[in-house]
Amino acid sequence: MSRLRAAARLVRRELRACAVTVFVLLCAPALLTAQCPSPEDNPNLAFQRHALAHRPPDEEPLLPEAGYLSNTHYTSVFFGFEFDLPLPVQGHEIMMPIMPDKQHALLALQFEKGEQSGYVIVTSTDPRPGYDVNPPEGNQQELQKWANQGNFGGGQNSIPVPSFLLNTGRFHSSTHRNGRNYAIQYWAGIKNYMVKVVIGGNDQEFLHKAKSLMADAHFYCPLEDGSLLTAEGKAVQPEGRPYYGPTVPTFRVNAAIHNEPGKNIPSGKVVEGTYRNAELGLQYQLPAGWAPLPPDTSDPPPIEAAALRIYRFLHACSQTLLTIGPQHPAEPKDQPAPMIVLRALDPNCLSMHTATSLTDKRTADAVAASLEEMSEFGEIASDELMTMHGHLFMVFHGTLATQARGEDLGVRMSQSIFATRYNKTLLLWSVIAADRDALGEVPASNILFDGSAPIPLRASLDPKKADASPGH
Repeated sequence: MSRLRAAARLVRRELRACAVTVFVLLCAPALLTAQCPSPEDNPNLAFQRHALAHRPPDEEPLLPEAGYLSNTHYTSVFFGFEFDLPLPVQGHEIMMPIMPDKQHALLALQFEKGEQSGYVIVTSTDPRPGYDVNPPEGNQQELQKWANQGNFGGGQNSIPVPSFLLNTGRFHSSTHRNGRNYAIQYWAGIKNYMVKVVIGGNDQEFLHKAKSLMADAHFYCPLEDGSLLTAEGKAVQPEGRPYYGPTVPTFRVNAAIHNEPGKNIPSGKVVEGTYRNAELGLQYQLPAGWAPLPPDTSDPPPIEAAALRIYRFLHACSQTLLTIGPQHPAEPKDQPAPMIVLRALDPNCLSMHTATSLTDKRTADAVAASLEEMSEFGEIASDELMTMHGHLFMVFHGTLATQARGEDLGVRMSQSIFATRYNKTLLLWSVIAADRDALGEVPASNILFDGSAPIPLRASLDPKKADASPGH
């Protein structure tokens, strides 16, 4: 997972590198635009008017991150452009950190082969003050007004297409060099947003191929329902699968922080050595001699803006249900005592897909990368999939930097996390101890779901004890 962290640092560095160029463009008085088909010339727009008039008010608007991705091709349906990729997607996708408010991550790919490397990063930024903008919900309001009030006969009282449907029709570009490394920056003003494509690296063949493909990029007219039209009004069928970028879309992060759906997760309670949560259908037997620990107030939220945003997002979408430790920690006393933390995450709030079979390793890797980006789950070195009594578990092994209770200095502890999805909730048990040997000494305990046999937590730390196939 360290490669994902390195890639995230690369992303942040390259975005800072192109900030000056983008600032100059944002200060320009206007951007070139090209007119998309008018409503009176295209029945698709009239159909969209009818659909918008009947859209549920709480339906999610089309997001800036909305697109399609195949192994060789990327299409943005929100901004209306597409281009062939200079490297295959499979094996080269990287996770990006949650973006700041008003910024959006559309695509991030990277390759390393010996000393050669290259990357493709696509982002967008909301319009600067004065060039306002419609964020997604604003676009929806303008289109709703257009749908309800306009007539499309081309007469004196016809309502024009909303201005944010205009398109620049091309990318501008500039090239920068730092030793053997090059960065080619492409930008375009679309819907009053600034769209940026940064392609860089030290592999000349990759860079030449990327420049050629970007020269052939196509622009279309995007509609609010996610469909695309050519300038002549012909419908475009995007290639690949629906795709919402390499991190959680900014609109969803903002909505989660505002609504805090994690507060709706029932907390449960410990009764006679067993944690019980009837609403989640869960029981968890505490290890013998272990008891709940009081809340730790020594670790306040981060101060730095990006880290605080991630913290707020995670806690808006989750609940810490239980933290337990031994009542009488064993010797030696100079080692931090082990603990187990049970959390419940709302995967829909986190826009997190979870594994559905023992062969779904790619999804387990993506979950591991997402947990790493949230920092509270530490660094994940490996992951695996196993089933126990018919329940599929994702198991993650790594380390966690933590501060022992009552101590001033931080320590790095070993950690195994196992996670399973149940009743629309992702349940995570984090087993934490001083080192791998101490982790192996954490006493066994059992999980019980409604109607299930006891599932031993210890088996998650020893793959040989897990079932070999789903449903066993």
